[in-house]
Amino acid sequence: MSDSPRILLDTHAWIWFEQGEERLPVKARRQIEAAAWGGSLYIAAISLLEIANQHRRGRIQLSIPLEQWFKETLDHQGIQIIPLTPAIALETTLLPESFHGDPADRLIASTARVENLTLYTHDKAILRFGKQGLLHTAAI
Repeated sequence: MSDSPRILLDTHAWIWFEQGEERLPVKARRQIEAAAWGGSLYIAAISLLEIANQHRRGRIQLSIPLEQWFKETLDHQGIQIIPLTPAIALETTLLPESFHGDPADRLIASTARVENLTLYTHDKAILRFGKQGLLHTAAI
């Protein structure tokens, strides 16, 4: 068993990590890299859809075609995809109504809760609920 942290990347955290964004703090980058090497770096399946939609709308630019970006980032970085399961879907109903209106964010948070992962995010609404003990979060 690895000593590396078990990390779930929020969609923007995954993009920042893969694109080498300076917004991602050095300490967080090192922790994410350690998790990748330790086989304990994850994304929720919904993040694939979020990135595809953002790319289609021109909200994110990639230097290579999206299909190739997915393949290279998932193969190279050792990121594991957590599929949407009935348990994760049901967990979204246990979050407070005030948690988040975005279904993708509710699914990502529920994935972290069900899988007992620390969610790395910059989303202030999610971090606020992390401070309340609803899920494990790390601010990036």
